Amino acid sequence: MSLATALAEPRTPARAAPRFRARRLASLDAAAAAWADLAARGTLTAYQRFDWIAGVLAHLAGPSRAEPVFIEVSEGETGRVVALVPMARLRRRGLRTLTWLDLGVCDYAAPALAAGVTFGAAEAAAFWKAVRAALPPADLVRIERIPATVGARAGAGADPVPNPLALLPAARPMAMQASGVAIDGDPATLLARLCRPSTLKDLGKQRRRLERAGAVRVTRADTPEAVEDLFQALVVQRRTRFAAMGRFDLLARPEVQAFYRDAAQAGLAGGPARLLGLAVDGEWIAAAYCLVHGGVFHGILLTTTSDERWRNASPGAQIVTECLRWAREEGLHYFDFTVGNHAYKHDFGVETGDLWTIRRALTPQGFAVLAALRAGDALMAALDARPALRARLQRIRRAIRKL
Repeated sequence: MSLATALAEPRTPARAAPRFRARRLASLDAAAAAWADLAARGTLTAYQRFDWIAGVLAHLAGPSRAEPVFIEVSEGETGRVVALVPMARLRRRGLRTLTWLDLGVCDYAAPALAAGVTFGAAEAAAFWKAVRAALPPADLVRIERIPATVGARAGAGADPVPNPLALLPAARPMAMQASGVAIDGDPATLLARLCRPSTLKDLGKQRRRLERAGAVRVTRADTPEAVEDLFQALVVQRRTRFAAMGRFDLLARPEVQAFYRDAAQAGLAGGPARLLGLAVDGEWIAAAYCLVHGGVFHGILLTTTSDERWRNASPGAQIVTECLRWAREEGLHYFDFTVGNHAYKHDFGVETGDLWTIRRALTPQGFAVLAALRAGDALMAALDARPALRARLQRIRRAIRKL
């Protein structure tokens, strides 16, 4: 072919590399190397730590009939791994649902992200398109409790990283919110900076009531024996209180209880779980199960005794204050009260943040289930507008559960 002919022929433009590529990994072990790199140099929450996810799979995947789905996302041009997306496929009554890999024990849905990766709306859409292409067949995608950011929060010395899932057009705000507060400065004066004067006065009165009743001890369980003792107290306190209220207790499931117990023991050897307790004369009156990662304290289980002797001393508020002090003494910079719109949290100066959900039907069966979910949401919204009726129905439900 002559040079003139070659120049005259139209050229086919080179196809641009996709922004992201994704592949499904065969197992948790196959993701271990990339996960370790993201943990060392990137951003993830405590709920997406490799050791936490490994415990979830070991204890809960079988009883939940969950198939883990690990998606590795890389840059199209460089091949650099930029994210890991841990999901699960559940099969219930013939319905295949893709969810986040939480199985009831992870408060937030967020990918593990590489350092320097940022997302706007266009990048998030390209990211999700790549993930979708790598997912196994399913009828429905349902991801709940998506926070707006991943990892670093206010006071961390670093800007929060946008969560690409929250930027998707399909993401919708949930009625549920998360809350937390930045903590800094001297631990001894932390409460004075966070709380209103009236709250601080009440906390002082409650503490003095405890001290008049006996020797007050606040401790972090730091031996296997101490972990077992305090965890058992937490289980009993939660079981008693939930039974009295007619509420379902997740810890009533043996595999969930075993998961939390093992994670607490693993916390003694570098895992994220911590157990703190409040005792008077050796009697545990409150306990807190938390996760610590990346300078953040996540309070996930809080229990108090049901013994009426301690009601006017508010052991729940007291254990929260002790957790706040302990977190600051450990050099943590953010105290995450996690999900739930509980009034007591506002006594500690929290700020609330939205959580998002993604629900997408992929088959006719999925569309039918999605329609039912939306009808349920509409019913809950209607009940929210009629609080008296909602309270009556809740009382009936609790009475049935007690029976």
